[in-house]
Amino acid sequence: MSVDFLNVNELEGAKPFWASQTIWSAVAVVGSSAAGAWLAWLSGDMAAFGAALTALLGGVNAIVGRFRATSFVR
Repeated sequence: MSVDFLNVNELEGAKPFWASQTIWSAVAVVGSSAAGAWLAWLSGDMAAFGAALTALLGGVNAIVGRFRATSFVR
């Protein structure tokens, strides 16, 4: 089966996004990182703010990557 231009929604047995452990884990990372970034900003700790912001962007990238994936991991 070719995976070029594969529409994930057309896959037989594809699950909805809310059933994805990857999505929920990434949402948890985004939420906790946003809270950490906010607290770091309020306390003036720019090193912690940068670290939390980097983690937040990593979580967003995981969500985007999960939706863009066109092949299976083995």
